[in-house]
Amino acid sequence: MMSVIDLTPTQSVAIYGWTSPLRVLNWKTIMEREDLTFSHLFRNIHLTGKQLQNIQNDKQQWIQHKHFTLNDVTSVPCWRVHVTKDFNAGIGQIAMLNLTHEFLQDTGVTFLDLVHAGLTVNLMMLFRFNLLSWIQLGLYREFLNDLTDLQSMTLFQIPKNLVLQSVLENDNNNARRVSR
Repeated sequence: MMSVIDLTPTQSVAIYGWTSPLRVLNWKTIMEREDLTFSHLFRNIHLTGKQLQNIQNDKQQWIQHKHFTLNDVTSVPCWRVHVTKDFNAGIGQIAMLNLTHEFLQDTGVTFLDLVHAGLTVNLMMLFRFNLLSWIQLGLYREFLNDLTDLQSMTLFQIPKNLVLQSVLENDNNNARRVSR
């Protein structure tokens, strides 16, 4: 649902200028003006994520019209923007966002999504997640088939056999939960 939000005098002048400031903003105005991007409204005009959500609740409308970019994904957590499904982001782009594993998990991103986006054992180092974080995202044993002891120590600070054991125990616990 689209609506109109009230603006402060400062926000009004920043958006409309001194000659014709309006005290409200709506989706139609945002769509008519290329400069009114999500990022600009959020960071420069200081509208809240809630206000922007009130103007246009459909994240796909913001994304489709290039007013909401990959760099904005953490601005409105309630939209649960999925970096691979909503933006088709590659693993390099995702890593550069410095997202936490909790954010990825909360927005529905799984380990398999990251693999499809290009994640390899070597690229896991870009994320600085611990083993438990990777397991919570869905790390599976087959992915680690080519893991070397050096990679294991670099990534997790524990030997490969303990990493594989931890992942196997998690796989077994998940299998037990599914079978109940």
